[in-house]
Amino acid sequence: MYALYFGMRAYNSYRSYLRKKFGRPVLKVPLNGGFCCPNRDGTLDRRGCSFCDNRSFSPVAETSASMSAQLDAAIKKAPLKHAAFLAYLQPFSNTYGSVDYLRSIYEPILAVPQVVGLAIGTRPDCFDESTYAYLGEVNRRTYLSVELGLQSSHNATLARIRRGHTWEDFVQTVNMLHSLSIETAVHVMLGLPGEQRSHMICTAQRLAGLPVRGIKIHQLMIISGTDLETEYRRYDVAAPGLEAYAALLAEFLSFVRPDQHIHRLMASAQQHHGLIAPLWSSDKMRSINYIQSYLREHCVQQGSAFRSG
Repeated sequence: MYALYFGMRAYNSYRSYLRKKFGRPVLKVPLNGGFCCPNRDGTLDRRGCSFCDNRSFSPVAETSASMSAQLDAAIKKAPLKHAAFLAYLQPFSNTYGSVDYLRSIYEPILAVPQVVGLAIGTRPDCFDESTYAYLGEVNRRTYLSVELGLQSSHNATLARIRRGHTWEDFVQTVNMLHSLSIETAVHVMLGLPGEQRSHMICTAQRLAGLPVRGIKIHQLMIISGTDLETEYRRYDVAAPGLEAYAALLAEFLSFVRPDQHIHRLMASAQQHHGLIAPLWSSDKMRSINYIQSYLREHCVQQGSAFRSG
């Protein structure tokens, strides 16, 4: 999925990258591996990040089905054009456990013939030497993408939203994974409390200077029951309008490196899963169409403002 103008791509889509890499359409299917998070089990905190409720962000957050049952169901309901699947361990921190536990989750997935690779969602502080060694082994056997939650490159913001790690932690992890030739992607959130346009553009510039292969972009969403809801009710946080978000996203894209893959332009959630604002997040198709139209009309090109060095 990418916008076009004058025969040029507005951005470098991850979907197109996968199709080119594997020579056929690849469907990314979310799976729940039953992992937890150091920001929820008491290691760092028990409250989690101020914006987080996985039940709103992940369609598999509440499943109790076995891994094989989840994968089998996803393959069976996939469109007929898809015969290749990228298994995506999505909720919580999917490198947070012993290597023996990681093997018990990863290996049955990789044994499924239709699975062409593994995507692992996690945090930059959920690695040790044995984890890196095992991921290096997996990467030599199959396609591997490690998705690191970051949200912002600014430590003051990370502290405010209670991430429990720093920008420096993220940089160290990215560099270590890169030394093992492991592809990384980063989750970034636009519109976080306390951040201005300059903060977000700085994050794009910093990511452009790292060996990060992909960027997954979210808008700020207010979810019921989170600390961010309390701030929103006090008028301390504002949810972005669709028009303002599209303009900010377009500028953000212009500063990222041209070769970085854009995994997503926006996140979605539903009111019955706790979405409070912005309500355009619940109408993904309409919102994506608007964003795509904005990129075309403004002749946006990823990396147009990127400057190496």
